Amino acid sequence: MTATKTGATRLQDTPMAISAFDGAAIERSGIRDMRDLVNLAPSMTITENSSFAQIYIRGVGSNNVFAGSDASSTVHMDGIYLARPASYFNSFLDVERIEVLRGPQGTLYGRNSVGGTINVISRKPDQDLRGKLDAGYGNYNQRQVSAYLSGPVGETLAASIAGLYTAHDAYVKNINPLGNNIDDDDTKAVRGQLRWTPSPKADIILRADYLHQDSAIMSYSKLLELRGGASLSDTVIGDYRKIANNVPHASRREGWGIGAEANIELSSNLNLKSLTSYRESDFAASFDTDASDFALNRTILHEMQSQTSQEFNLTGKFDRLSFVLGAYYFTETIDYPLQVQAIATNTETFSAPHVHTKNWAGFGQASFAFTDTLTATAGLRYSKEDKDFTQTRAVRNITTLVASSTQNYEREGNYSAWTPKFGLEWRPQDGLLAYVTASRGFKSGGFINSSPNPAQGFGPEYLWSYEGGLKTNWFDRRLQVNLSLFYYDYTDLQVNFFIVPGQTDIRNAANARIKGAEVELRAVPVDGLTIDANLSLLDGVYRDFTSAPRRNTALSFDASGQDLSATPNYAFNLAVEKTLPELAGWQPSLRVEGSWNGRRYFTPENTLLESQGPYFLLNSSLIVRSPDDRFSFSLWGRNLTDREYVTGTASFAAARVAGRVGNPRTYGLRVDYSF
Repeated sequence: MTATKTGATRLQDTPMAISAFDGAAIERSGIRDMRDLVNLAPSMTITENSSFAQIYIRGVGSNNVFAGSDASSTVHMDGIYLARPASYFNSFLDVERIEVLRGPQGTLYGRNSVGGTINVISRKPDQDLRGKLDAGYGNYNQRQVSAYLSGPVGETLAASIAGLYTAHDAYVKNINPLGNNIDDDDTKAVRGQLRWTPSPKADIILRADYLHQDSAIMSYSKLLELRGGASLSDTVIGDYRKIANNVPHASRREGWGIGAEANIELSSNLNLKSLTSYRESDFAASFDTDASDFALNRTILHEMQSQTSQEFNLTGKFDRLSFVLGAYYFTETIDYPLQVQAIATNTETFSAPHVHTKNWAGFGQASFAFTDTLTATAGLRYSKEDKDFTQTRAVRNITTLVASSTQNYEREGNYSAWTPKFGLEWRPQDGLLAYVTASRGFKSGGFINSSPNPAQGFGPEYLWSYEGGLKTNWFDRRLQVNLSLFYYDYTDLQVNFFIVPGQTDIRNAANARIKGAEVELRAVPVDGLTIDANLSLLDGVYRDFTSAPRRNTALSFDASGQDLSATPNYAFNLAVEKTLPELAGWQPSLRVEGSWNGRRYFTPENTLLESQGPYFLLNSSLIVRSPDDRFSFSLWGRNLTDREYVTGTASFAAARVAGRVGNPRTYGLRVDYSF
C-alpha cells in the first residue's frame, strides 16, 4: 500500500478505512472500469445523469458535472488528480493495484477529497520481459481485445505499452424511427511508460496515454407518465430497455495526458518525489432530455478541459518519527458550450461558460511512535483556490441563430481552508490494530453555468469526520475482519437539484450529518476456498435545510430530517471463490458474487418515484488455467438475473419521471495468454 505517501505498507497495518485490489483480484472479479468497484468496496455508489457518472463514498459526492463545479469524491491516477468525470470513467488499462480510501483525505490528497479518493496505480516496467494478450466476445455483440508488453530496452531503461479495444451494441432499443438505439460503446485506448533508473537512488518514469470513445449516449427511460395525449403504442411505461425518443443520441469522448514521476533517495532517511502532469479531455454529446415520445427538448454540449499539476513530496523516517511534507499546484481551464433546445418553438438557450481555476496547497503529516504499540499522527494542509468565471447566455432561434436576448456574466471566487487530521493507533499484539481519527474535509465553492442565475455562485462545503476502527487477523491469518465506525458533521453542504431540462443549480444546505458502520471480512477456511464479504450501514440526513428547492417549481420546502441523496441505508457484498479439482492438469476455479443494496433517494424530496428500492445483483465467472499458467479461459456473467434498476432520475414539468438505467444481463467468453 502507498496510500499514506510515506512508503509501502501492508493493508492491515494502515490505520485508515481502505480497500485494495491487486492485479489478480481485478482479473478474478472482472473489474473493467470504475463502476465495477461498487460491488467490491463498501459504502461506494455510482449516481448517473444523462451525460456523466459521479462517485459517492459514504454518501459524500456530487451529481453535478457542469463547468464551475467539482466532484466531492476524487480519483487519482498514479498520484495525479483527475478533475473531470470524463477523464476517469474509462476502462482500466495496465493496472497493478486499485486503492479505495474512505473518509476525508484532504491532508495528503487535497483538492476536494471530502468523501474519499480512489487511487489507480499502474504496473511499472522493469528488467523482466513479460506480456499479456486477451480477447473476448459476449452478448450485445460485445468485443474486447487488450494487450500488454513490458521489458528492458537497455541496462537502465525499461518500457511498457498497453492497448485496449472494447465495444458493444446498444443496451436500449428506440422504437421511434427518428431516433436511434442507445447506450452502446466503442472505445480505443493506449498507454505507454518509459522508466529510467540511472542509479539505485534514482527512479524516473515518463507516462503518456490516449483514449477515444464513441457512444450513443444513454439518456432516460420513462418510469411514470401522467400526461395524456398521443403516444407510440409500443412504448411501455417502466420498460427500462425500450424508449421512443425522436432525437438521435451521439457522444464522442477524447482524452490524453503526459506525466513524469521522479523518485530520488536523498539519504538513508529522506526521499523526494516529484509528480508532473498535463492532461486534456474533450467531450461532446447530443441527446434527448425530455424522456417523452414527442419532440420537446434536446441538449447539445461540448466540454473542453485542460489541467496542469505539479506536486513535491519529501518523506522521511528517523527512528520513531516518520513524516511527509508536500507542496501542490494545480490549474484548470474549462470551456463548456451548451445548447438547450425547445424544438416545438424552434428556440434554444445557448450558454458559453469559461472557467479558469488555480489551486495552491502546502501540507505535512507526521507520525511518532511513543512506544512499540502506540503511535500518534497529526497533519495539516492549507489550500487556496481562485476561480474566474465568465459566461454569455443567449435565447436565440435554432435555425437563424438570431438572439432575442443576451446576458453576460463575470465573477471571481476566492476560497481557502485549513484541513487538519489527528489520529492515534494502538497495536497491542501482532494481527490487531485499533485506531481513531478526526479529520476535516473541504471542497471549494464555484459557479454553475446551468443555473438560472450563474453569477450567484455557491460557497464551499466543510466536513468533520470522526472515526474509529479495528483491523484484525485470526487463525494464522486465515480470517481477516476489519470494522470501522464513523460520524460526519457537514456544514454548508453543496446540494445539486434539477429544475428543467438544461437547468441545474447548486445551493448550500445549512448542515447535515452522516453516521455509519462498515465491516470487511476475508476468510480462507480451507485451502482453495476464499470468502470475501463487506457490509455498510449508512444513516445520512439533512439536519437543517429549511429552504430546499422543489423540482420543476420556484417553490421551496423544509428538507430537515430527509435522507441525503445517494445514501443507501445498507449494502452487503459477498464473493465466494472455490478452486475445483484439476482436469488433465488444467485448474478450474468458480467465483460467485452477490450484491444487496438498500433504497437510495436521488433528490432531497425523498419521493419513492425518484428513488431506487432495494435490489440484488448476481455476477459469476468460471476460469480454467493451463498447467503452465500461461493460458486461461473465462466464462463470465454480470447481472445474471437481469435485474432492472436505475442509477439516477429526473422529473419534468409535464408529470414525467424518468431514470438512468443500469446495465442489463451480460455474459461472454474471454481467452488470455501471458508470459
